[in-house]
Amino acid sequence: MGETKAEQLVTAVYKVHVHCKQCANTIVTQFTQFPGVREVKLDGGKVTVKGIGFDAEKLRKKVEKGCRRRVEQVPPPKDIVTEVKSKKEELKIITVRVPLHCAECAARVKEVLLEHKSIYAAKIDLGKNLCVVEGVIEEKKLFEYIYHRTRKYGFIEKVEKKEIIVEEKVEVKKKEAEKKKEGEKEEVKVKEKVKEVVAPYFIPCTHPHFIDYSHPELHGFKDTVFLHCSHSNQFLSNENPEACSVM
Repeated sequence: MGETKAEQLVTAVYKVHVHCKQCANTIVTQFTQFPGVREVKLDGGKVTVKGIGFDAEKLRKKVEKGCRRRVEQVPPPKDIVTEVKSKKEELKIITVRVPLHCAECAARVKEVLLEHKSIYAAKIDLGKNLCVVEGVIEEKKLFEYIYHRTRKYGFIEKVEKKEIIVEEKVEVKKKEAEKKKEGEKEEVKVKEKVKEVVAPYFIPCTHPHFIDYSHPELHGFKDTVFLHCSHSNQFLSNENPEACSVM
């Protein structure tokens, strides 16, 4: 088992015109054949690609050339909140001996290997007739897959294992604290818009039990004709210094 290595899982989104099922299969195949691509999802004209160590722009050009149609990369939104999630993954590096007669034959075998969803990378050595495959595919299934697609018998020469840590940025919901902060900002803006109600013919009462109705909306009243004290028996008094007075 080799040293554990951290790898960044990249997500790229593309837009391409799809008009039939055969066309859709061709597009998915073109994306899948690119080294490093792990997952391809086609939804209408939107293609979501996930993988490790692939160049999004080179992938766009490759698919555009292979499909002979325009492919646009969709930039990621700027207002989303993301967090990094990590998980351990065990990969197999399988060396297979396959008879390769020419460069065209070797290129075809490599394309076939990369079309498999459990094979993430493939290297071909034409001179030694070797294919080095990296992924999560089992040895027996790899042998059967090569024969089924190319009619070539392969022999497993060596199997190695390695562990990697896959780090992926995923979209998350906004934290409650951020939501609360945004709510408080909106409340302040609403209060700033409230027009103050002033009754100039009353002097504010200094009594501790005085209720200020100059802002009736704060107390649940839609309309208040005048201001008054909550101590009705001392509403107007020349002897009580805390009573109201009229100008």
